[in-house]
Amino acid sequence: MRAESIPQDADFSLNADELAFWNENGYLVRLNVFSDEENDVLRQVAEEVVDRKRPYPSTNIDQNALVRDGKIEEQGIYAMHKIHHPSCYCPEFLARVRDPRLTDPLVEMLGPDILGINNLFIWKAPKIGLGFPWHQDKFYFRNRFRTETTIGTWTAIDPADRENGCLYVIPGSHKWDIFQHDDLEGSQQNEFKLARGARDEDGVAVEVPPGAVIWFHSHLLHKSTDNHSLRFRRSYVIHYLSAQAEWTRPEARNGRKRQPVMWIRGETFPDKVHEVERDVRPVPESE
Repeated sequence: MRAESIPQDADFSLNADELAFWNENGYLVRLNVFSDEENDVLRQVAEEVVDRKRPYPSTNIDQNALVRDGKIEEQGIYAMHKIHHPSCYCPEFLARVRDPRLTDPLVEMLGPDILGINNLFIWKAPKIGLGFPWHQDKFYFRNRFRTETTIGTWTAIDPADRENGCLYVIPGSHKWDIFQHDDLEGSQQNEFKLARGARDEDGVAVEVPPGAVIWFHSHLLHKSTDNHSLRFRRSYVIHYLSAQAEWTRPEARNGRKRQPVMWIRGETFPDKVHEVERDVRPVPESE
């Protein structure tokens, strides 16, 4: 189904069973949300960014840690880890961030007024794509925003399974407090810390086909594993915030140019997190 063919009155809200599952487990999976053709549009745009066929800030492009550290030699998309904030520079990604198939379910999770606070296109290349340890997104986002939760969405561009490094979750952990997160060794692992006390035996693999979407609560303990296959495990991750949220402190809003806040749907409020962007940015000429 093409995005432009969605009827304007289509409703992708949660049904009663989905809402009950969400409340109990802190995550939700829907299959066949996006078509292969729709995901191929994002994949192609991301590859054009890597090939420098589209202007894009070089500071928002991350190579795989093993390539970046000179431990192996790869080029092009095989050398990639992720690009940050593609919705700020690529209209195709901005349209996806605001797609009602992603945002209608958020209304029952966050309310009708929604902002976007982060999005990443991730490659996880064959054999060298690295996973991330158990963590809770709220551990990081609480430094910027005062809110009950943020919501992440994770869209599978390729099949995601145990072999190529799918997501794992600990169902029900969204009801727990935020864990202490400890530093880890390793270049790419510096992006995340390990939630102290999280146990592998409590985790559930979330294997999904292309086009599936996983919604997850910011307290939910989740991780991914290394890619041991000869296949990519590409995904598009977006984090959303209620427009009723507040900045944690005055200086937190000063980072919005580096970590932009994007209007998604509904209203914004002058006394809340309201300094938001509504359209794609021009790329600086130096890039």
